[in-house]
Amino acid sequence: MCVVARWSAACPHPNWRSGASRSWSSSPILNSPRSSAAVNNDRIWQVTFRFGFSSFLALVTGAIFPVVTGAEPVSGDKNKGAEITPLSLQVVPAEVTLRGAAASQTFLVTATFDDGQQRDVTPVAELSLSGSELAELTSTPGPRRVLPRGDGEVTLRATVGSKTATATIRIVDSQLQRPLTFPRDIGSILTRKGCNATMCHGAVPGQGGLRLSLFSSHPHVDYQWIVQGGMFEVLTDEQDEPKEPRVDLQTPENSLILLKATDQESHDGGRRIELDSPEYAALLRWVRAGAPYGPAEEARNVRIERLEVYPREVVLGRDGSQQLLVTAHLSDGRLEDVTGEVVYQSGSDSVLEVDEEGRVTAKSPGEANVMVRSPGHIVTSRVGVVARAIPDYPQVPERNFIDHFVFSKLRWLNVIPSGLSTDEEFLRRICLDLTGTLPPANRVREFLGSKAPQKRDKLIEILLSSPEHEDFLFYRFAEILRLQGRATQLGKDTQLSREWLRQKVAENTPYDQLMIERIASQGYDGPSRFNYLLRGLLPPEAQIAEQLRIGWGRRLGCAQCHDHPFEAWTQDQFWGMAAFYGRLLHVRNSVMDNSVVVDAPQLAGQVKHPRTGDVVQPTLFDGTVVPEDQRLDLRMKLAEGIVTHPQFAEALVNRVWDWFFGTAFVNPVDDFRSTNPPSHPELLRALAADFREHGHDVKHLMRVIVRSRTYQLSGNPNETNRGDRQNFSHAIARPLDPAVLLDAISQVTQVPELFTSKYLSDPPGTRAIALLPDAPSDFLEIFNRNKRKALPDEKPQPTLAKSLHSLTGRAYTEKIVHEEGRVRRLLETELSDGQIVEELYLVTLSRYPTAVERDRLVQMIGQRERQKSIESLTWALISSRQFDHIH
Repeated sequence: MCVVARWSAACPHPNWRSGASRSWSSSPILNSPRSSAAVNNDRIWQVTFRFGFSSFLALVTGAIFPVVTGAEPVSGDKNKGAEITPLSLQVVPAEVTLRGAAASQTFLVTATFDDGQQRDVTPVAELSLSGSELAELTSTPGPRRVLPRGDGEVTLRATVGSKTATATIRIVDSQLQRPLTFPRDIGSILTRKGCNATMCHGAVPGQGGLRLSLFSSHPHVDYQWIVQGGMFEVLTDEQDEPKEPRVDLQTPENSLILLKATDQESHDGGRRIELDSPEYAALLRWVRAGAPYGPAEEARNVRIERLEVYPREVVLGRDGSQQLLVTAHLSDGRLEDVTGEVVYQSGSDSVLEVDEEGRVTAKSPGEANVMVRSPGHIVTSRVGVVARAIPDYPQVPERNFIDHFVFSKLRWLNVIPSGLSTDEEFLRRICLDLTGTLPPANRVREFLGSKAPQKRDKLIEILLSSPEHEDFLFYRFAEILRLQGRATQLGKDTQLSREWLRQKVAENTPYDQLMIERIASQGYDGPSRFNYLLRGLLPPEAQIAEQLRIGWGRRLGCAQCHDHPFEAWTQDQFWGMAAFYGRLLHVRNSVMDNSVVVDAPQLAGQVKHPRTGDVVQPTLFDGTVVPEDQRLDLRMKLAEGIVTHPQFAEALVNRVWDWFFGTAFVNPVDDFRSTNPPSHPELLRALAADFREHGHDVKHLMRVIVRSRTYQLSGNPNETNRGDRQNFSHAIARPLDPAVLLDAISQVTQVPELFTSKYLSDPPGTRAIALLPDAPSDFLEIFNRNKRKALPDEKPQPTLAKSLHSLTGRAYTEKIVHEEGRVRRLLETELSDGQIVEELYLVTLSRYPTAVERDRLVQMIGQRERQKSIESLTWALISSRQFDHIH
């Protein structure tokens, strides 16, 4: 395939393909004269020139990067809560019932101020109770809690300035002591103090003769190992010897669970709890009560169903703080305050910190999640930290629902988005993002000169209909689906899978249908080749792990060995899904040199559970076991279950968003989990719903994204968004994929890359994006192309090897001086030095040089040998960050 944009109407190289389905010349946006304001003359650029490849010339002052000017400062901060009078006051929760002697409730006082922000003013609020004989209010420091003393109803009153708010507290069974249970109370202590974390007894081999399930994911077996002794084993139910109980029912104070935790007996983990702490008292009371697992009825019926955190999202000033309130929703309908019983963890220690009581303190502007964890449950609170408030936030135009969600969050964070990108920025960005190619010089001139009001939308449609887009989308899906093969000896299997995927992309096959074919493929066809990927037939557990990672964006391999500690995945569920591949059979025909992949109930083996050894029945995620009489096409049942799940559309939307912004809602793109929540959950759900409503049409999804103002924002930051890297307030420079970069260099120099090996050679003009992952190429190796041996989750990174290659590599040297290359052809024309400079800027940076750039370059070219000067200018441009990044 051609290394240039095939939608160009004129292609001077004989191997370039012309006459695309829609050329630019057919569009009315191209027929208006070029605007004299198409260039930005106040940019100064610096170009490092290399004249020839053995000598070096002087520098041109200026910069190859545009100078960024900051916006006007926004207005100053408001004073903190107690220093001004709030508009309103609220106590959270407003109503609560305390049941039992051990009950307690944390209260927050939230004030709303005239800047529209709500702030936690609990530390400065005056709190009082209407009946001190019925309840007690704890004092500061720490969270403000109410403890029961007698049955009845009391009112909590909060006052800040002239504002007052109240909460109603009902107290019942105040003298009733709730029995301690192992899953709820003891498991919570072990989790909160880190005893069952991966660095302690939650590690695979355990510690000091005790192995606990990670974060109390298996409380029933944890109980056995603590009370009876023993070690948890990943792949068996058997316990190691010797069995040393951690409790002493005869002398509770001598129980190892107490002596070790308080470091009275040697403990590698050090002191985890204090002798006078509530945790020690609870553990001792539990052992004295006989170390029960819990009342049979309560242990079976009353459990925590979910956690709720308040606030779910909050904005803090640079020195602000916020107390979190965590409530457990129990299976019997009751609510209990567990603020002091959970584990808190900051998602970014540089942005905020959180103490063990749940108080969040801002450190620097940015955004981070606070993870709240209890045994088997996790929830997050999203916290933004702003440098200053913006009372007169500007109205920002919106083009579609993407902009609504993005700009609403930016307003919440007091961040102003950058302005709209220039036509030069947009043209280069959209061409590279949709086709993987640079726009030819004549198309740059036409687009920049057009006055058509809808020219951007029209260009998007032209590119989406171009064969270059088809080529590039094939490349994108080949990366996701790990299309492999041996470039040195192209086999029939590889060719089948390539042809199948290319056909599906060309037909714009709905994504759900494409994945169904890939998962449920039978016989000797293209999608069936993905079942073994050159390494023989993959085992069932590897098959299902990959399908779920691609289809749902979830890394669930850990569930092979144990229940997932946070997600709704158990080991039984994982192996139930793996069982769909238990009857997969790979039959090789040595005579015909081909193979057939089929579901063969009578021939293939069964999947066995690694812990119990029992044969696992094919079971869908929702627990539905496929009946025996419906197992003739097992993987079709699996495929339908995967593509109809809500996570399926979200996973693809997340990947496609990453293509256009360089960062996704969830990063890495295939690591959705509770501890890694999306940055814009509402937008992700909205895009996924739109994607489903439009028949899983990938082209429609791409159109919606690139037509948004969010995508078309400038890369020039302002004072409020300069440090933003995750909220899409301005375009972030993204490095070109290695294959796209090599194609771009070949396009600029007009010298096609030759890919040859011992066994075969690709025809001249073959694009690097069309290659198999092991096609020989020094350039692609040095620039770290994706070998497709694993799902891609890394971005291109700068290295010393890349820098050296840009100085001496063949792509940067031989192509520039090639006798049939662009430089030689330009020199053979009657173009002036200024016109040649303009042409090189247009084909590399998709813009005109500024007047200052043109004058300085023309002057330097006139002072030195012309050919070497033009060669060095070409090298400087293609080795610059402006060229090898999308801006």
